[in-house]
Amino acid sequence: MGLKYNNYFVLYSLLQSVFGVLGVTMPQQSIAQNTSSLKKSAPLYQNGFDLASGGASLTRATQEGVIFANPSLIPIGEGIWRSFYGKNTFAVSEGSLNIVKSALESTTGSTIASNILQNIFDKPAYLNNASALGLLTSYVGVAGLSSVNFSIYGEKFGSIGLPELSVKSNSYAGVVLSAGTTLSDYLSIGISPKYIYNTQIDTTLSVGDLSDLKQGLNKIKNSLTQGNGIATDLGVTLQLRSKHFDVRVAGVLTDFGNTTFSGSMPPWLQTYHAGLGLTLHDNSNALHCAVDYRDITNVYNEPLSKKMYMGCKLIIAKWVAFGYGMRQGWPSYGMVLNLFVARIEAGTYTTNLSASPGLPPSAIYFLTLGYEL
Repeated sequence: MGLKYNNYFVLYSLLQSVFGVLGVTMPQQSIAQNTSSLKKSAPLYQNGFDLASGGASLTRATQEGVIFANPSLIPIGEGIWRSFYGKNTFAVSEGSLNIVKSALESTTGSTIASNILQNIFDKPAYLNNASALGLLTSYVGVAGLSSVNFSIYGEKFGSIGLPELSVKSNSYAGVVLSAGTTLSDYLSIGISPKYIYNTQIDTTLSVGDLSDLKQGLNKIKNSLTQGNGIATDLGVTLQLRSKHFDVRVAGVLTDFGNTTFSGSMPPWLQTYHAGLGLTLHDNSNALHCAVDYRDITNVYNEPLSKKMYMGCKLIIAKWVAFGYGMRQGWPSYGMVLNLFVARIEAGTYTTNLSASPGLPPSAIYFLTLGYEL
């Protein structure tokens, strides 16, 4: 307990110092707030290679990822024009693949339904499709964003002691404008306002709901909430550079002042994140290792493991890269191929789709196809 408290105190003090540059005061303690949003402390959007590398992107994000990870990263780098890009990532869980396999092997409709339910209770099903389109320069970044997330998992002993299915979906679309500038060779700052249209489904289906399809669909429909709002992130990066070795410390404040939405959508809470990154490099190759600690003041009441992201990226001649890390306590890995204007990112990571401690973690496989001009 003492070590955990000391680590918290060191990171909290570090982030206070970083945000002191912007004149932003951190709260002394978290205040009870509405935490029913399915979006917690995890980033709104991450580049696929960053996901494969443990998800630590506050000190070095890949390509379009800087717009969402830390706006103060935008002015760091070579050249004024960076890229005009388009990316589409499709991710699926091991449970979803098992459902497809089971359905293909089934011979009757009743067998298909039975096998699907059995697989959902064994391993959660998850689907995600995320797209980003925009441009990035050394001063500003612009992105159109859409992300559709859907998960369903079974619990043999639900809230009333009987089997039930949890159905969750948090999807959003919007436009992001990020801007950053350097104040010295050591310091950069940035801001990232976003317009977000947000939808959420969060419900459970009982045995009765499953036996009556219309009743179950109505329950899902009635749980849908939607709304729009303006979110703002602030970022600060401190950097010490030498010919072959760089050190970066980053502080990011997401959802400044809390992001509230129209309608009955729950808010996204103001959160503070800190990152530390080390890079060995020459003119064309680099090895970057980093660790991120998200939601330092714990406004979302998540366990420590879900707020830790760490990993390394090995970039070779800017044409191929490999990543490995520990994302939320589980391993992740993947690679990137740059083929002229085309770009392919693929990998896997593991996550727990539920706050329920008894639910097994799910392996997620993803593929990103994109271009950069």
